[in-house]
Amino acid sequence: MKKITDILKEKKFTISVELVPPRNGEGKEEILGKIKSLKGKVDFVSITKGAGGSLRGGTLPISVFAKENGIIPISHFVCRERTKAEIENDIMDLYYFDINNVLALRGDPPAGAKDEKWDGDYKYAYLLVKQISDLNKGRYIPRKNIDKGDFREGVKTNFCVIVAGHPEDPVEEEVKHIKAKIEVGAEVIITQMIFSFEEYKNYVENLRKNGIKLPVIPGIRPLVNYKQAESVEKFFGLKVADELKEGLKDDSDDKSAHEFGIKYTVSMISKLKEYGSPGVHLFVLNDVEIVEELVKKI
Repeated sequence: MKKITDILKEKKFTISVELVPPRNGEGKEEILGKIKSLKGKVDFVSITKGAGGSLRGGTLPISVFAKENGIIPISHFVCRERTKAEIENDIMDLYYFDINNVLALRGDPPAGAKDEKWDGDYKYAYLLVKQISDLNKGRYIPRKNIDKGDFREGVKTNFCVIVAGHPEDPVEEEVKHIKAKIEVGAEVIITQMIFSFEEYKNYVENLRKNGIKLPVIPGIRPLVNYKQAESVEKFFGLKVADELKEGLKDDSDDKSAHEFGIKYTVSMISKLKEYGSPGVHLFVLNDVEIVEELVKKI
């Protein structure tokens, strides 16, 4: 299966989408139908993996379904609730299914849980990146009381390791975190949601000034009503651009707000493309109709 790094070399500008598995107990037909509808419209999709308390399974099988339907998947992988051995076992599941694009994340705490609570071996995402990179080198965890040395040699995997970028964080802190991930094997950055072209431009320029040259794909959340803007700021703690909030708030009805939000997003994507962004990653909360609408206008 193609790696994201290969796709970025082949295409000057990619369009991709983040999809969320259904809540446990809900049917699978809707998400599978949405994936089928995206074929030929996007270059790849990412499938999220929430913290344990989110009660959303399905990341791996949905990734496999996307691959079998001709769409390159990125499988999200979080480490905060896993031991090193569990990580290796779960990564091997991806390997056996030929899912070789992984978004390596620390993982957010489940809703309502304290951020200090950790059940796994790793507190930082760069440690997960390192373990996956070690597998690419054929380095596996040694079996206790059996294998000698720091690692056990085995087959070399071929994972493309993608990491999250956080334009909302202080520059020095973000540069430190990204460099730590690069040193152990990170290859591509997908940012947290941004809501203006300037936010991306400033972020990339700060990375470049500090010697970071990885491709940076901006994550965009198309907003089509004012309630969505309020929710983003409250739930994610992100700042929505004033121009976007004011435009959504001032529109008199849902239809005009929707049209404004789409127009704003298309304009931002056009600026990103002209600037040289390698693509856009759309956070649409499974609203694939918006993806189709944006693709047509782009």
